[in-house]
Amino acid sequence: MSFKGRPDWSQMLASAGGAVFASYEEPGRGWALPVGLGLAAGPGGRPAFALELIRLDGGAAGPEVRGLLTIRFAAGYDLAARQEALFAALPEVKLAPLAPTAGFVRFQPAGALELPEELVTPRKLMWAGAGNLTLAAPVGSSATKLLRDAVEGGLAPATAVAEVEAQGLTSRSPAVARLDAGMLVAPLTAAIANGGLTLKAVVTALDGLGDALALDGLPAPDARPVALTALAERLIGRFGALAPAMEPGGEAVFALDFAALKDHRIDWPLDAPALVPRGVVLAADPLAAARQALADGFTLTHEAPVVAVETGLHVISVFANLPDHRVGAIALGAELRAPPFLPDRPQTIAASASFHDGETVATVPMRLSAREPVAFTCQGFAFIVSDGAAERLTGAAFPHEGAHLTLSPDDFPVGFVRIEATAGLLVLASLALVCAGQRGGKAWQAHATLDKGTASVAIAVPREVTGGALSVHATARDGGRVIALDDLALADCLLDLSTFPSAGPAVAQIVCDFDDDAGVAAIQCVPEDRADDAAAIGLVRLTPAQPAREWRWLVKDPFRDGFLWRWLALPGAAPPPWSDRIDPASGLLALKSSAAPTRSVGVT
Repeated sequence: MSFKGRPDWSQMLASAGGAVFASYEEPGRGWALPVGLGLAAGPGGRPAFALELIRLDGGAAGPEVRGLLTIRFAAGYDLAARQEALFAALPEVKLAPLAPTAGFVRFQPAGALELPEELVTPRKLMWAGAGNLTLAAPVGSSATKLLRDAVEGGLAPATAVAEVEAQGLTSRSPAVARLDAGMLVAPLTAAIANGGLTLKAVVTALDGLGDALALDGLPAPDARPVALTALAERLIGRFGALAPAMEPGGEAVFALDFAALKDHRIDWPLDAPALVPRGVVLAADPLAAARQALADGFTLTHEAPVVAVETGLHVISVFANLPDHRVGAIALGAELRAPPFLPDRPQTIAASASFHDGETVATVPMRLSAREPVAFTCQGFAFIVSDGAAERLTGAAFPHEGAHLTLSPDDFPVGFVRIEATAGLLVLASLALVCAGQRGGKAWQAHATLDKGTASVAIAVPREVTGGALSVHATARDGGRVIALDDLALADCLLDLSTFPSAGPAVAQIVCDFDDDAGVAAIQCVPEDRADDAAAIGLVRLTPAQPAREWRWLVKDPFRDGFLWRWLALPGAAPPPWSDRIDPASGLLALKSSAAPTRSVGVT
């Protein structure tokens, strides 16, 4: 397995403004961990926040309203500002966003306000592709009322905090660690705090073992801390999982499987790379974002049909963990079947939930007998167009218990390529996407477009498609340049300005032929995309002793990635006009000192 291009936890490039790590075996690239969570954007800019209201008519007991809360979070990176700050110290490094893959989220009360327990309880976040994480949770009547009041009434009762993780490479050491792992159980158990173990706590427990931990081949005593960190990261990667902290806000914590650790003998070389998680704690304010969306005219709460509560009648809430916008499938859905429950119910009960484009939530009434639990089998289905006709595909059936069902992409008979574009990219361009491959010996294609109104899409791909590839054509919004990216793998991806080879750090060689007696030649250079920004202008001075210099700049707009130049004007004189665009692909600007507009420019 190749680890090239993965973030390397042992090489932090920057920490201010958010951690940035070098890319393994890929010089000039850095990975930026997210610094916050916001609401993902759906079609038309609608935020991915919904509260489905399920009203139960309880007869004499009165009505009850409970809900299904669904929020799709998008990681925020503040990438432009961090790239600019990093450029000042490491002008050759290009940043890319590092998407989290899993985590937990919970609400936190504002001030002394008390929240229902189900809101402050950590809930798992589900991977939704392309840097998105989804919360889908049924909530009771009190929590539903509070959330509805918060969104529609303008209250501010709570913010949210998430603990998420991303995958990267361990620290490395030339040592080989040897240890009976059972010796770690007691010190690690004693070190548990705030619901789990931090990386630092594991390192401290390892250090406390003294000579009981053999680190063969350690080059010097002062290399021990690196070896301990490398071993601690591997222990977490092998035996640990991200855990919700009791009091979130500090470091992320992990829970270790002590039963598996107890009987394990460690004999690990610490110089080999291995993938391990890194936890990050992020703040979010989905209710404030939802209130703003409501003020902008979006509808965020939806009334499901009223259900009369009778013996054995249940309302199944079904959530499909996919972006709102989908192409390649006419409709998606799931068949729910409850087999006979003898002797009370001799017949099979069948119901279905369907999801057309833009729909991710459905409520399905299911009438069971009074004594049986809510249990049924689920089978996903999809309608696709094949040879001009609709074709129905079915997935594998699986059992489920409970009144809330979340469907993952794997539950459908088609695969999904989930593609997201960041707001910073869509401000500059619209993207035409083409997925292509072979199905049954014939060419297969699906097309989609991302723009300001549609930032994400899930492309349904029949599972028998082979040789798939994703092509991306970006058209500048000013009607100018079109950039075609090299074909990408047919897999989830987050498209950002950093995806474009021409964006990020750029360098040009400035060479002057001193063909007269000038002692110095000086020019000014400015990025093409910031020609009106005086702060972006750079000065390049050349001399006969040093007739060649590099000029580095940061390309913020990949559609205007060149630079302009002009001779430095004399004091008090108007500057000459800027040159035409210099293509950075040439990588060279050749000058002659005798071409300077005034001989004074060439005087030392």
